[in-house]
Amino acid sequence: MDNGRYMQYRYENPVVNTFITTYEHITMFPEQLTNEEIVVLATFIFLALYATIKLVLKYFFNKEDK
Repeated sequence: MDNGRYMQYRYENPVVNTFITTYEHITMFPEQLTNEEIVVLATFIFLALYATIKLVLKYFFNKEDK
């Protein structure tokens, strides 16, 4: 029905399977973090730990018998 156009397209544009090992050079973080990035990450980690500790203290250690 397509007069062989699909087969011609597949011949001109073959399917290329790219293995995941091709992208091994991509990393989550660069090798060196700047000082600003370290400060931002440390601040987020500190705030997350602070919030977790506050929630644990509030819900597990400050229960009053009703």
